[in-house]
Amino acid sequence: MSFFSSSPKNRRRRSRSKSTRDSAALLDTAKEKPRSKKKTNDLGEQAIQLNARIGALESFLAKKTAAEERREQMQRDNILPPPDRASLRPAKKRRLSHAERRRYHAERNRTGIQFLFLFCLACGLAWWLIFSGI
Repeated sequence: MSFFSSSPKNRRRRSRSKSTRDSAALLDTAKEKPRSKKKTNDLGEQAIQLNARIGALESFLAKKTAAEERREQMQRDNILPPPDRASLRPAKKRRLSHAERRRYHAERNRTGIQFLFLFCLACGLAWWLIFSGI
């Protein structure tokens, strides 16, 4: 049961900038080119990068444990600890594209009008039952 058409007929869709044949041809030419290999013999540079990553992880874990200890100490002292950072800021909502937003609002308007129509129908039926003397 649909009062309105499901797709807007007066909207033109954007054409794709590249056809599928062109992109397939580009992929074939890209496969033919030999890939350059990274130099993996520089162990000193890799060791420095790994040490930096390990240091960053250790500092993160140290901060995490210190925060947990502070929270436990506050609970022992009967002090309400501050809320977690994750609960302070709500996660960002995913931004809808213009077409998705238009579809969402069209569906919301459609269901709103359907609800209004059915509500008026129920009120009219109740009015008729009350005043008809049944």
